[in-house]
Amino acid sequence: MTTSLARIVVQNTFCTNCIVPIKNKIMEVEHVKNVKLFPEDALVVFNFNRANQISEVLNTLTALGYPPKGDRVSQQYVNKTLCKCFKTSY
Repeated sequence: MTTSLARIVVQNTFCTNCIVPIKNKIMEVEHVKNVKLFPEDALVVFNFNRANQISEVLNTLTALGYPPKGDRVSQQYVNKTLCKCFKTSY
């Protein structure tokens, strides 16, 4: 089965200490592989097989407090992140 690459820039910053828990949650999405996080760019990169997996990862990131850059999110996700090392940025 062919895989594609997704690159998602998120709104809130995260640090190198928070990469592992974020990555573990993303990897819970079935058939999502090669998850890499780049804190300096607020970037999440991963391989996927089907388009619905992108949606599942986006939902996971939003629930963790890292919605995609440019998305409007409800107040419950603002300033709610796993990473307490940095002040959130928009």
